[in-house]
Amino acid sequence: MSQIAYSSVPVWARPGDLVETSTPTPTGGSYLLVGVGDVADALSRWEADLAPLATTRIHGDADTAADLLADALAEATVGVRVWIVADAGSALRLRAVAVNAGLEDDEIEFLTTGSVERTEADVFCSHCRTVKRARVAIDDVIPCAGCRRDLLVYHHVSRRTGQYLGFMVDAETQFLTTEEIEL
Repeated sequence: MSQIAYSSVPVWARPGDLVETSTPTPTGGSYLLVGVGDVADALSRWEADLAPLATTRIHGDADTAADLLADALAEATVGVRVWIVADAGSALRLRAVAVNAGLEDDEIEFLTTGSVERTEADVFCSHCRTVKRARVAIDDVIPCAGCRRDLLVYHHVSRRTGQYLGFMVDAETQFLTTEEIEL
């Protein structure tokens, strides 16, 4: 991976060995426990470890969890912490929801499931602004659903959207035709 050490991809979402994690250290006054996929055991373990602190459990697919998390954070008070257990792509999306709600990185904890080598993630096309959800790895090349360009999945993730940056893989070798220049 070129320059991965200097990228905006969080350490927990980078390719390599999965980081061994245990229950995070409780530092807040209340907790939103968010899970995507088959993670009920992890959520139950966290819930048990946090008793008697106030916890809210959110569990579902990535879209549902993101909507429910946004609603819960809109009602949250100071001291809330978000603990997320999900595949890396879903965790990036949920992190964006939390960041957009005003949380800082130290108020969000992650436990990623599955492989971070290849995950279901959103890729933003820098040419036509289309977002495509695909099973990808950094440095993969995928077709854009909008402009049909072959996009390189770059080692940059937007904190605001949770999407990888995609740009035309062979942009330096393509020559614009007169028709394209006039557009």
